Amino acid sequence: MRYLRSQILLLFAVAFASSGACAGGLRVTLLADAEVQGDTILLANLLPENASRALRTAAEAISLGAAPQNGSARRFRRDAILAALQSGTLSPSSFLIPEVVTVRRAGRPLTREETLAAIQSALAKSHIADPPEFRSEDLTLDTALEVPGTDAQLEVTQIAFDEAIGRARFRLQPHTAPGANAFYVTARVAPEASAAVSANAARFEPWTSSKTHSAVDSPVLVDPRQFARLHLRSPSADMLLAVKPLQRGHLGETIRVRLPSSGKTLQARVAGKDFLEGVF
Repeated sequence: MRYLRSQILLLFAVAFASSGACAGGLRVTLLADAEVQGDTILLANLLPENASRALRTAAEAISLGAAPQNGSARRFRRDAILAALQSGTLSPSSFLIPEVVTVRRAGRPLTREETLAAIQSALAKSHIADPPEFRSEDLTLDTALEVPGTDAQLEVTQIAFDEAIGRARFRLQPHTAPGANAFYVTARVAPEASAAVSANAARFEPWTSSKTHSAVDSPVLVDPRQFARLHLRSPSADMLLAVKPLQRGHLGETIRVRLPSSGKTLQARVAGKDFLEGVF
């Protein structure tokens, strides 16, 4: 009987010690992958959903730096997060920190429809006589871009028309995607509208530098030191290829480029940053 009582007391002692150790050693595991909406990454963004309100409030005062651009990510090593914790009020020993933490900025793909709306608005404001009517399927976006879930607030900052290839080219800037670069959109012009557009070509270029600067003075948009993209079209095909420029090119210039896959040399017209257009 005395032996049984001793065993029961021993079990209670072990249980009490274990519970005390857990209470004193309880730590919060930070997320290895997180997503942010704002411009700043906070420690609170790395907390699990079941974190207490008090802990979340304290973690909102600890910044880990600027959020990445829409659709991109930033990665933090454990020591960087430890350094941020040591500069705040929370103890690093209160957390289990993954070796690498990845933080992404929430975004959505930019649609052709909203791009088309921005282009139509810009054409209306430019007072161009008989501007062409584009459809969303006529547009080719040079790059995949992600923007916030709200209105991207696209602004057309340049319009140009190339009669030789029957294309209108627009430069747009998203104002609600901090740090995002401007991008280009190419639009096919219907043959029946080509004459009207050509007649207004000068008014189609209210923001281009070609009217006030020579090609030599304008910036170099294509350089042999890096690859460029070539929008190549024919009556039966429409392709976007990677090419090697063989000479430097300014906006509107025709230069030689080489197809890496075949070694074939073509001539193409510079239409934007690392972007050319041609026909075959």
